[in-house]
Amino acid sequence: MKVVVLGSGSYSGTPKPLCTCENCSRARINPALRRTRFSLYIGDGILVDPSPDLHYHLERLNKRIEKVFITHAHFDHIAGFPELQVFKEIDVYSHRQAVEMARHLSAIFLGGAAPENRDWRYHELEFGKWYKIEGMRVYHFRTVHQPIENSGGFVFEINGRRIAITGDTGPEILQDGETLKLIEGADLLIAEMTHRESIPRVHLGVNDAIKLAELTGASYTIFAHISHSNYTHEVLEKKVRERGIRGEVARDFTWVEV
Repeated sequence: MKVVVLGSGSYSGTPKPLCTCENCSRARINPALRRTRFSLYIGDGILVDPSPDLHYHLERLNKRIEKVFITHAHFDHIAGFPELQVFKEIDVYSHRQAVEMARHLSAIFLGGAAPENRDWRYHELEFGKWYKIEGMRVYHFRTVHQPIENSGGFVFEINGRRIAITGDTGPEILQDGETLKLIEGADLLIAEMTHRESIPRVHLGVNDAIKLAELTGASYTIFAHISHSNYTHEVLEKKVRERGIRGEVARDFTWVEV
């Protein structure tokens, strides 16, 4: 089963307009260092977080989307939702706040929660509960990510493989024993690594993202949602390698076989 990190960046992408930091300056010269906003593709037809760069992602991915899971309703994780209009049938899954925002975006830009001649179905998930969805199991866990009220991550069990996605989360996840147990031993962990240092109740920094991988013992970890203000890609890779983590720092369109 293939997992593709479509976008590896955080809310502003890299380069950020008008920014002259090292990462932004380098990315303007070298396209390989650009980062679009976070989005993830799993297996055959599963999308996690339709980012504002979704049209760009879909152009290059060129695969059908059937199920859409949304971690939370912040702009950089949901604003690309109307781009899914190219698909006649989709099922959308998240907690109530994100589902309502997806409906709202569709109504504003496409004329209705289910655009004309489309069969779009919306499913509200509760935090802390397993769901059976067409041959797979999905668990939606809550994360702390101010200032938004509801934010979460997902665990997918598909064909005997377990994939954990943190979504956006503060370092409080490191003290959340229930979530750590849930993620423990995952075949693949997609962990946010937004900033150099953690911001309490908002985002993980480099050391805490690596610590999460260590605590959960995932077979392979991909670090994503990288801010333009973080260390350079090469420095991040070195830090991960020096801690002995089996994994990598994502670039846009990083592919991994699970």
